[in-house]
Amino acid sequence: MKALLWSLVSLAAIGTIAVSLFVLRPFGGDTQGNGGGTPKENPVASSGKQTFHIEEDGVQREFIVYRPENLSVDEEVPVVYMFHGSGQSGEIFYKDSGWVDQADAGGFMVVFPTALKYHVFSEEKVVKGQVKNDVAVYQSKWNSYELASLLDPKYPGQELADDMDFTRDMVAFVNDNYATDTSRIYATGFSNGASFTSRLAVEATDIFAAFAPTSAGRIIDGVLAAVAEDDGESFTPRPVIQVIGSLDPKLTHAAEVEEFTTDESANTDGDAIKESYISGWIALEGLEDSYTYESISGSGHFTYADSTTGADNEYQLYVIDGMKHVYPNGENFRFDVTDVYWDFFKQYSL
Repeated sequence: MKALLWSLVSLAAIGTIAVSLFVLRPFGGDTQGNGGGTPKENPVASSGKQTFHIEEDGVQREFIVYRPENLSVDEEVPVVYMFHGSGQSGEIFYKDSGWVDQADAGGFMVVFPTALKYHVFSEEKVVKGQVKNDVAVYQSKWNSYELASLLDPKYPGQELADDMDFTRDMVAFVNDNYATDTSRIYATGFSNGASFTSRLAVEATDIFAAFAPTSAGRIIDGVLAAVAEDDGESFTPRPVIQVIGSLDPKLTHAAEVEEFTTDESANTDGDAIKESYISGWIALEGLEDSYTYESISGSGHFTYADSTTGADNEYQLYVIDGMKHVYPNGENFRFDVTDVYWDFFKQYSL
């Protein structure tokens, strides 16, 4: 059984490559103002909330690790990685997502990383439910497939972080310093973080057992293109569960509808839900267009589980009636997504 490495000093025993990865070296940060100054000293890994930093491409990256106090130090447990939305942080979702309470109840760990900041520009953008033109902001963003096209041309020379490398290094760090079940690691995200979670569902199926994007727009074209470019060589279809709101203004505006369908007709060819979500995901996952449907208090729940390749995967979609652009935690909306996601995640392992 893997020994729990509570002290960062013990990383020296892992080897030269690991030491060069996890020992923080002085650097000045990038030209975008991310991660400058003196590197912060990492705490000794322990139960409860701990904030860690690793250097990635000369930039200091931050993530919060939460391990419930009631777990023994050597018990290998699952880990959920929670990727925040644009302009947010790991700290925000540590406080507001509901995953800490879920981890306490379910006996697993949660990690909350923070993205780097970029100057981004949109000719048209939905801001607090209103369509705005020529919106320029400086905010945190995950490097999902569409980020390069969003960079503000008034700020040339911005460099995109390799968030895939950061994610892999962060997962390795957590596995090396905590007792984790490496076959039961999962990813969820909100909005831009959900788009990045979808990228992970293509490029990191070797380390994550299941994925749960929430309130993400139509990014499936980029996902499918990435798989095609790779010829599917490094891609293994894994289970995916997705939640969107019927009244999410960002998503309905992009789909050119006022409201998403929540009844069974959402699976009809030409429906915005079918065209923006279902068709692409079942194609990616190698699933038949056959499903079960459940109506829950006006919300729709679709499950596609018939694999064309014999894989042990499925795609589930919840269209939540009346929900807008939130990561629902039972308080900001009546639906607690962590209950649904954890019930889904715990079924699957690598």
